[in-house]
Parts: sequence; C-alpha cells; structure tokens
Amino acid sequence: MEEQGDVVSFGPFRLHQGQRKLLCCGVEVRLGGRAMDVLRVLAKKKGALVHSDELFAAAWSDVFVHESNLKVTVAALRRTLREYSPSHEYIGNVVGRGYWLSSDVRPLSSSDDIPRSAPLPELRTIIGRDEEIAELCETMVHYRLSTIVGAGGMGKTTVAVAAAQIFEDEAGHAVTFVDLARVVSEEFVASTIAAALGISVEGKDVLPAAASLLARRKALLVLDTCEHVQREVARICDVLLDDTANLRILATSRRVLGSQFEHVVWLPPLTVPPEGQDDTVEAVLAYFGPQLLTTLASDKAGYRIAEKDAPAIAEICRRLDGAPLAIELASSRLKGRSADLVLGELEDRFRRLRRDGPGGPLRQQTLLLTLEWSYALLTRSEADALRAISSFSGTFVTDSVIYVGAALELVPATVVEAISGLLGKSMLSIDQGAGEPRYRLLDSTRAFARDLLVAHDELDRVSARHAHLQLEILERANSEQAGMPVRDWQMLCAGQVDDLRKAIDWVLYGRRDLLLGIKLVAAGLPLWQTLSLDLEISRNCTTALAELDGIDCKDPTLELNLAVGLAAVNALLSNDTEKTIATIQRAIDLARVALDANAEFRALGALVLYAVLRGTQSDPTGTLEAMGKAAIRTNDPFALWEQQHVYAFWESCSGYFSSGHARLESIFVELDAYPEHLLTKSQVNTKLMMRTNFAATAWYAGKIGRAQKLVNETLEMALAVGHGLTLAYCLGTGLIDALLQMGDYQQAEYGIDLLERTIDRHGLGAWVAKAKCYRAAFEAFSQRSRDPGRLRLAFDGLGGKAANVEHQAYFAMLAGAMLEAGHIDNVLEVADFVFTLGTQRWARPEFLRIKAGTERAKGQIDRAVATLRASLLDTDEIEAPSFKFRVAYDLASLLHERGASIEARELIAPLYDQFSDGFDTRDLRRARELLEQLA
Repeated sequence: MEEQGDVVSFGPFRLHQGQRKLLCCGVEVRLGGRAMDVLRVLAKKKGALVHSDELFAAAWSDVFVHESNLKVTVAALRRTLREYSPSHEYIGNVVGRGYWLSSDVRPLSSSDDIPRSAPLPELRTIIGRDEEIAELCETMVHYRLSTIVGAGGMGKTTVAVAAAQIFEDEAGHAVTFVDLARVVSEEFVASTIAAALGISVEGKDVLPAAASLLARRKALLVLDTCEHVQREVARICDVLLDDTANLRILATSRRVLGSQFEHVVWLPPLTVPPEGQDDTVEAVLAYFGPQLLTTLASDKAGYRIAEKDAPAIAEICRRLDGAPLAIELASSRLKGRSADLVLGELEDRFRRLRRDGPGGPLRQQTLLLTLEWSYALLTRSEADALRAISSFSGTFVTDSVIYVGAALELVPATVVEAISGLLGKSMLSIDQGAGEPRYRLLDSTRAFARDLLVAHDELDRVSARHAHLQLEILERANSEQAGMPVRDWQMLCAGQVDDLRKAIDWVLYGRRDLLLGIKLVAAGLPLWQTLSLDLEISRNCTTALAELDGIDCKDPTLELNLAVGLAAVNALLSNDTEKTIATIQRAIDLARVALDANAEFRALGALVLYAVLRGTQSDPTGTLEAMGKAAIRTNDPFALWEQQHVYAFWESCSGYFSSGHARLESIFVELDAYPEHLLTKSQVNTKLMMRTNFAATAWYAGKIGRAQKLVNETLEMALAVGHGLTLAYCLGTGLIDALLQMGDYQQAEYGIDLLERTIDRHGLGAWVAKAKCYRAAFEAFSQRSRDPGRLRLAFDGLGGKAANVEHQAYFAMLAGAMLEAGHIDNVLEVADFVFTLGTQRWARPEFLRIKAGTERAKGQIDRAVATLRASLLDTDEIEAPSFKFRVAYDLASLLHERGASIEARELIAPLYDQFSDGFDTRDLRRARELLEQLA
C-alpha cells in the first residue's frame, strides 16, 4: 500500500481522501457515504487492524446502530471492489475484532468467479433486524429456499439484501438480485430471472440455461416481491433447485410460495413499547420502533428526543404497528414539529381515512393510511411530481422527471425542488452509482402513486409523455454509442429496457399511438441487440412492420431499419424458410430504393448467413458478390473485410477450408496494416473474431504449425481486449476446437477453464452448452474420464439446435470423443441423428470416418474399410487436408492390421510428407509411429 499526500493506492485503486473519491484505472468508483467512511478509516491505518468500534464511530457518529450495519457495509464495499477487480480480495477481518485494508491481496478462489448482477439496492441504516438477519443467514445454510414473508412495508427487501450481502461475504455465494415488482404477469418471470443472470435465450430454453449457469458455482438468487406471481416463482424454484446442488434462493413475498423446498421466515413488526412503559426516553428507546423513528428523524431533521416526547414517540410507533416503512414516512414529519403535534396529525388523519377508506388486513390498512397521510402532507408540486414519477419502472434521473412532469405542467425548477422534498419525506430513495444521482420509488409507493394517476385522469397524458421520453433517450444514446465506453453503454441498456417495454406496450400494443410505437421499436434495436434479446426484436419488429403497412408514414428509413433488424435476427431464429427469405429480400429491396449501402450490406449479409446455416442456397456466391459491391459503396474498408470474412465462412462451411483460410490471410495482410486507432471498439472485437476463424481454419487447411502459433496469439489478444462476449466467441467457436483437434490437451484445458469462468463472470448462459461439449470431449480425449453420462448430457444440451451448421462441428467432436471412450451405441445414435438431418458437405467425411470406427469396434472390418474408402473419396471433393490425413491414417492402420502394409505405407507416407511443421500434434505423432511400424 502506497501513500502520496492524501492519495492512498492499493491494487488498481487510488483513494483520494480529501475529495472522498475512489478511482480504478482512472474510472470513478461510486460508493455510498458510509462505505466511503469505512474505507477512509481502513486506508489511514495502512494495513493495520481497525477495531469495529472505531469504524462504527467513523460511519455512524452520534447515532447508535446495530452490529449488522457494519457487516452489511463492509460486505457491500467488498462487493463493489470485486466489481472492478474481480480476481482479488482487499479487505481482511478478524472475527469479533475488526477489519484491515491490505495491499498484499489474496487471489479469490474459482468459487468467487461467478456472474455479478447489477448492484444490490443500497441500504440505509438498519435497526432492529440483527436477530432476523442472523437467523436468515443461518437458515440459508440449512435450507435451499428461504422465503421472507410479511405484510407490505415490513422491510422484507431490506432484510433480504442485508442477509444476502453478509451471506455472499461469509459463505462465498455470489448474489444475483431479481426485482420481480416490475413483472406484470407470470409469463415474464423466467425471462426476467434469465436477464438478471445475463442469459439471452428465451422460451423453453431459459430454465435449463439458468440451471446450467447456476449449477457451476455457489450462487444465491434473491427473488424480491413475489406475491403477485407466486405460483410461477414456486414452479421455477422447484426446477432450479432440482437441477443444481449449491444454489440457494432467498425470496420475499407477502404470501407463502408453496414450493416443495420452501422454509418460511416470518418477518414481524419492529418492537414497540406496550402501554404503561413509555414514560422515559430510556424506556422508549429500548424498543426498535422508536429507535428507527428517532434515528431517521435525526438524520433528516436533526431531531433529538426529549423526555416529554417519549410517550408521543411510543404512541406513534404503536399506531403505525411497528411497520418500518410507515415509521420512515412519519419520521419526516418531526422536522420542526413536536412529537405531540405529529401524533395529533396522525390520529386525526387516521380517524378520517379509516371512516372513508377501504377495508383489508389491519397492517395493510396501516400502510395505505400512512401513505395517504404522507401524500396529503406533500406540497402540490411534490404531489404532482410523485404521480408523474410513478410512470417509471426502474431508476430515473432528474431530467427525466422534468420531461415527464411537463405533462402535468411542472416547470424544471419546481421539479428539482419537488424531488428534494420527496427525498426528505421518504417518498423517494436515491441509488448510488456512476454519474448523476438516480432515484427510485419503493414498490408500495409506486403502486399507490399510480392509482392516484388513474384517479386524477392523468394516466394517458403521463404515459404518452413517458413514451416520448424513451424515444428521445434512445435516439440520443444511439447517436453517442460509438464514443461511449462499453460498460456505460451496457449499463444504459440494462437500465432502460424495462421502461422501453412499458412504453411500447402502452403505445404500440395498446394502439394508442402506433407511429410512436413503431419509432420506439426502431430506436430500441441497438439496445436489444446489445442485450441479445433476439426474440424481442423479432416480435416487436414483426408487429411494427404490420402496423406500419396500415398507417400513413412518410419516413422510408423507418421501414428500412425495422426490416433490416428483423432480417438479421430471423436469419438466426426462424425455421420458416419462405417467410424468412421474403423478410430479408424486403430489407434488401428497401435498402436499394433508399440507396442505403450500409443497410443493403447488412441485409445481404443476413441472406448469406441464413443460406449457409439453413442450407437454403447451394451457391450463394451471387449474393456474396452483391454484398461486396454494397461494401464498396459504403466507403468503409472494414465492410470489405467483413464481406470477405463472410465469404470465407461460407467456403469453410462448404468444405473449402484451404480457400477460406487463404481468403482470411489476405484480409489480415490489409487489416494488420490498418491503423488500430481508426477502428471502433466493435470493429476491434470483430477483428478478433475474424482472427479466430483464421486460426481455426489453419488446422483444417493442413497448416498445423501456423494453427498452433495463431491460436496462442489470438488467445492472448482476446484476453488483452477484456470483453467477455468476444473472449467467449473466440474460445467457443474456434480456439478450443483447434487445440483439441491438435491434441494440445494442457492448453485446451486452460481454454475450457477460461471459457467456463468467462461464462460465469459475464452471465453468458447461451454458451453453457458449448462449454459442456468441450469439457466432456476433453475428458474423453485426454482419458481423464470415460463417463458416458457427461458426453450424453453434452449431446442432449445441443440437440434442440441441430439445424444450425455450427452444431454439426460440436456433434462431430462429441461423436469422436464417444468413439475414443468406447461408447459405441452413443456414437451410432449421434451419427444416425446427423445423417438423418443431412450432413453438411464439410462434415460428411468426418462422420463416415467415425462410423467406420464403430464398425471396426464391432469386428466388421470389411465394412469399416469400405466406409473409410468412401470417406477418403469424399475428402477429395473438399479442401480439408487434415481431415483427409486423419481418414487416411485410420484406413492405413486398418490395412496394416490386415497385412496390407505396402498399401498402407503408400497411402499414408505421401500425405505425411506434405506437412512441414506441427509434428508434435496428435495426428502426426500417431502417423509417425505407424510409419515406423510399416518400415
């Protein structure tokens, strides 16, 4: 740990003590005020142990708080540091004594390297919940599903988040927080959980992908506000817990879920003084309700309880049933008022509201009555702003409230003042994060305020304004995306998606403003593409285009953008060939009419991709040439390289690996000479993807030594870029495959470990099946395990996507691994499955070779020889020297066993002599040993 002036350095972090600012590699790390207080004290001690009492005094001066506050704050601080430096732990502790900040960091174990969700909701001072939090942490050790059940406003989320942070810190279960309050119906529960985990697949694939991801490490899933989707949450919990071993789920709900795994923890109200025990401050503050009320009032208004206030403070807490949210709302009224006066206001309001108000459970009535009382005490502008704010699904900034507030004739200065007032009266909470402050409504307050919006007949005006705001935010963000840091863009997308869905649902699917809804869909395309929400793109673009045909719209680019967006995703998703080709052709025609070369280039690329993946066009060279002409018209050299990359992809999929590799080589002669600083971030990542294909095709093209060199170089470059999806693509689509093909099992294992960690850290659930395939194949080829179950599970995990050409490569690898492990029946099942589907041209020789292996294992030697000869003839129809050599080796070894050694040598020796390097790879080693025997 280094100190220069008031700057303390540890790891990649720089703490500027005087400015209360923490930087990581020049990027500001936003911490809550108390977390910053704790960090500053730890930093001052330069690695020495700091007693807990000293930390309490620094972060909670003049306020008595409970022990759980320090634990939660330290856990949150550790979690934030891990977000920026995931591989190390910087804060140590001695149980029961204190904490220290260490520059001699310890590496985190692999169990720490798991998906990190968005920051947990920030907690304020926790009072009166130490026992419940401790009990919950203990419960999560013994029970896999714990549900906190209590009335609204009882503080269920606070207790859940506090327990989750401590459990993550002490038990090593990384937390993913899922806010289900925004989910409008049960059908969206699974996709919301998947989104929180970073999984992009939808529909029936969501839960298996989520289970696969969660099964890999110790994880804690926090499902908040489940009561309105109770049955679906219970079903999902049962599925996930059945399919995982180390997963824990913590749920909050007003009702018991009904899951078979469930253990219920009932959350009681805060304790309040009974009648007759409220004469003194000491007696009253022995109970948690008054402690919370006076602490919050002190924080907000500088309130200090006097002896004469004790009975009134106790009575306020009794009247509010010890409900923390109701007590928090009441605390703001103690600013400049005596406790007796506040009690009088409360009793008067309760009398009138209970007389005229709705029925219901007593504690729910208490919360509603408290909200109504608090609302009645707002200024007019605060009340107007609160109703406008209820339109937001997630967090929001001041400018957004100003925009939406205009629907209620609120001016900017009034909105700023109203937000300050709502914060002070506990109607709003503030989220700490990078950039300007963001605010949020508690779920109960949002529902209450939205009902008022309906009652005031303002819902249409405010919702329309909210939808226009989303369009403005997206159009501005899309124009600024190129210059925006990747992390900032991804955070913007994740934070905006719920409000975008709400707006589209209101204006498009509610048919209130079709043109605005169509524009929102077009503007939302980059956001959905970033979040890999392909099904959402397909559904919304299809609806928008259908509606566009029926309205008078003078903007041709709108239809073009929607058509190109739909074409791009349908090339990957759709099984309806006729409809998909018509969709893509529509995009091409629109682009040509608009003379938009970029759009035409993208649409033609989608057509080629679909043709290759689905086998709808035997020779797409005409489309590729048209794509090349469009690339020229874009005046972007990178577009030309992308076209050549797509061309090489088609050649490789068609079995012309040598031609494809040569084409990629010519790309890199030009691309490597192109100044790196002129490439955008996405182009840098695309360049790496191209290089991955260049490395992988080198092996198939018989350039073994080059393949070895390129694989290792590309892996180093992908690690240096530090982009999770790019690294997963490089590992999962080429590098690991090449390493396994070459028999470099040590490096392959490193690559598989890295792919699994990347999937976990970045929540890339769609890559889980491929990682399982590689892991199972590696264990079979390296003879670590001959377990047929793992190989079979890997095959089943890919089974639903067999029509995709890339999966035939994985099937071939699995079948080869099954053959290596001696699982003949499984090999035949995979081979029959692929032959029934129809093998791609490049894959047929390899599957014939594998089939011959099963025949050989069954003693059907003549049949095996015939099959291998057929495979060898097929290799003459493609350009894949390494495949041909592998088939020739199998045939030569079989001929040698039958005594035809001369024929065997004449077959294998000339092919072996064509190689000039890579002699330490598996196939060449085997061939060398065979040639020595034949000699």
